[in-house]
Amino acid sequence: MRDDLRTTTVKRRSVVAGALGIAATGGSGLLSGCGSGTAETGADPESLAQPPAELAPVTTGVNYPPGYVGPKARRRTAIVSEPVTFTVVVPQSLTVGDWSKNEFTRWMEQQTGIRIRWRQVAGKGDDAETMTKVNAMIAAGDVPDAFLGITFTRSQLYLYGTQNLFLDLTPYLDRYAPNLREAMKDYPEAGKLMVSPDKGTYSFPDINDCYHCRASNGRALLNAEWVREVGLAMPTTTDEFREVLTAFEKADVAGGGKTIPFGGYKDAPLDTYFMNAFLYNPGEPWLVVDDGKVRANYVRDEWREGLKYLHGLYADGLLAKDIFTANEDQIKRYGDNPGGPILGGARVYYWGTLMTLDLVDPKARWHQYETMEPLKGPAGVQVAPWDYLNVGLEVSTLVVTRKCARPDLLVRWADYQLDLEVVLRSYAGPGFRWSAKGDKGINGRQSIYGYDSWNTDETKGKTWDQYGVMYRSGDFRLAERVNPRQPTFESPLYEQTRDHLFPYRQPMEQQFPPVTLEADQAALDAEIGLNLKTEVTTSLAKFVTGRLDPSDDAQWNDYLDRIQRIGLQPYLEIQQAAYETYQG
Repeated sequence: MRDDLRTTTVKRRSVVAGALGIAATGGSGLLSGCGSGTAETGADPESLAQPPAELAPVTTGVNYPPGYVGPKARRRTAIVSEPVTFTVVVPQSLTVGDWSKNEFTRWMEQQTGIRIRWRQVAGKGDDAETMTKVNAMIAAGDVPDAFLGITFTRSQLYLYGTQNLFLDLTPYLDRYAPNLREAMKDYPEAGKLMVSPDKGTYSFPDINDCYHCRASNGRALLNAEWVREVGLAMPTTTDEFREVLTAFEKADVAGGGKTIPFGGYKDAPLDTYFMNAFLYNPGEPWLVVDDGKVRANYVRDEWREGLKYLHGLYADGLLAKDIFTANEDQIKRYGDNPGGPILGGARVYYWGTLMTLDLVDPKARWHQYETMEPLKGPAGVQVAPWDYLNVGLEVSTLVVTRKCARPDLLVRWADYQLDLEVVLRSYAGPGFRWSAKGDKGINGRQSIYGYDSWNTDETKGKTWDQYGVMYRSGDFRLAERVNPRQPTFESPLYEQTRDHLFPYRQPMEQQFPPVTLEADQAALDAEIGLNLKTEVTTSLAKFVTGRLDPSDDAQWNDYLDRIQRIGLQPYLEIQQAAYETYQG
């Protein structure tokens, strides 16, 4: 499936409070969707006076698996009889190309009657460069009718919403988004994640239930052929893991002294796998919920025990020397070593971050590496951190501003994109084909769709590169047809996630949810949170590599003192207050 197979933490960004000014809209010979709207007056009253949109009947000819939950192909009609134009800000994308000339853009215009005047800003939708430009745009009052694919944080949505800059879409979603309402029935927890503390909904969301992504932070791979070669079994405990790595090194399985028992790289933190043998650890910002109380993992005794374990592995030469400094290119050079495998295993997100994938040869090197179960620690802890909440819902996919006079039409335009065929065209381009009865999907059940040929070059200029509004349920993603003559990594990725990680997931109530902060909280959170992250990650590397000794009480207490001086207590108070607001 086309998706980023890594889960990355969205950076907290500075929240810029700007006044939303109104610029005159030039005529184009078309009815403008925004010309009469102002920040003071809000939407045209006509925008809530239209008849409610009803869920259209399902079309025939699509083979859904029994019990399927997800988008369906429905009878679609144009949204307007006369063209209407909106101005929408989007990120630049090499895959999308020129948004105005993109094939899916033209198809959407033909199907809906809605035309978009695109304004592209440099950078990816969630990077600092994009957000700097977007925040400056808002502060200057130079705003569009909507933003698409720009990743505002929940706190930004809330701030701009309460300032009457972003529109509360609640009444529009209730009347004009029947596909979204259906999706909310499928994912009832999503509704809670969409709503701000003031009960406003300031965006049209994107649902993407990526099963393997829910476990990506806790994934590590081990060379199963090497394990068999040294006469052992796949390890299930911390002691067994040490035994396996020691055997790799002693036997010099790679030959010529090239064996690296276990590696990794700086963008795949070690703690999200190994610390879960000592305590539930979801990774940055390392917050968990215990009986309603928000706690930080990195000051607990169990964290220290995990540091001692990793320190021992490193001291014995069982971890790569550059495990904290290597980048993804370096780990791939190890994985692609031309003379044969030299890595016994690695903390990576999937095979493609470890090596170049050969999807043709059934004996390609990546098949040697298997997802490990989480290790059981000396106290019996064995957890695979499972992301119930952060994976599955992108809250800010389409954000409508107060400048827009007809938000009802933009909401209907977004809802149109949740249709199954539209999702596939937006996601993969026109080159998909419905599956026949008996075709198998990734999960072994009836497939719905597939691609005869699909690579990035073929889809350039034909899709919206996952920046559009989509509904990709778990069943939808797993219903992609598998070619039995040329299987990809998708089936083993699903199966190993299901069999090796899912059974060890933590209870959902322990996960710290994606919270929304008030403006003053957000500013303090950003400052303290960044300093805490720096201290935790830097000290982790020092404790593991021996520049600090986790067994030394004085050095451990100095670390705890540094954490407290940075402001752990006020930081936790902010998170606790936001958590309680989220809980309602």
